[in-house]
Amino acid sequence: MSPPLTVRALGPRIGAEVLKLDLTGKLSAQTLQQLEAALVQHEALVLHVPELTPEQQLAMALHFGEPEVHTFYPNLGQGYEQITVIDSKLGDRADMWHHDESFLPSPPMVTMTHARILPPTGGDTCWISMTSAYDALSARMKQYLEGLHAWHDMNAPMTAALQQGVVTHERYVQVVTQNRRHLHPMVRVHPVTGRKALYISPTYVTHIDGLPPAESRAILAYLHAHCMQVEFMFKHRWTLGDMVIWDNRSVVHNAILDYAPHQRRMHRASVFARQGTATSQQDNKEAACATTV
Repeated sequence: MSPPLTVRALGPRIGAEVLKLDLTGKLSAQTLQQLEAALVQHEALVLHVPELTPEQQLAMALHFGEPEVHTFYPNLGQGYEQITVIDSKLGDRADMWHHDESFLPSPPMVTMTHARILPPTGGDTCWISMTSAYDALSARMKQYLEGLHAWHDMNAPMTAALQQGVVTHERYVQVVTQNRRHLHPMVRVHPVTGRKALYISPTYVTHIDGLPPAESRAILAYLHAHCMQVEFMFKHRWTLGDMVIWDNRSVVHNAILDYAPHQRRMHRASVFARQGTATSQQDNKEAACATTV
């Protein structure tokens, strides 16, 4: 039997670290279950694992569900296609508040990112607990939001990136022609904890369905500002070999871009629910282009 994990909270509402995770052998089912329980409780979980191999990262991802083979980003190659490479030297960036791939019909449940190359300073990542942000809303605002849905659209940040010269026109066309957008409830219930969470971000959400444009903009502006309060936030200063696992169902994150011209390289695995429990990765690919305003 595996010994119980030592988990230390890093913030009052979100964030914890696992101390002395043993990676000398295969991770037991009990250890993986303990990691999952800690993640659900704390929403973002830091592992100090400089010795972590791609095989071990993939094994963790497979415990949670169906690892993604990303459509646009490069990966580690044959046998490790589900380990995506996010490298600033390739122009990859995520300096925006967002849920991962919320423009899909069923976005990833969990994301895990392993730090492989870090700049000498900067490059921190921040997470916001959208459950805590929801809990802090007034009763009247919670009632107002019930039943409302918002459009999540990948084309919105891609257009901004093109205007800023971050992506080439060829990459822009490659992405926007897929027309990836989806309508999601603004308040979602976590399938494990039953807690309600806001499901919005200033990056992908364009408007609230069925509301006049001015009202939609005002409500979204208020909610985005509300979520940015530091009491809902966890910020991690990376050490080489750290891996952070976060619950994409209940947090948004932002990788701060303050380290140019230095390099930052991460190995990421994003995990979908398995077929039979929710929409699979293949279902996402087939459905995303068919969903339009």
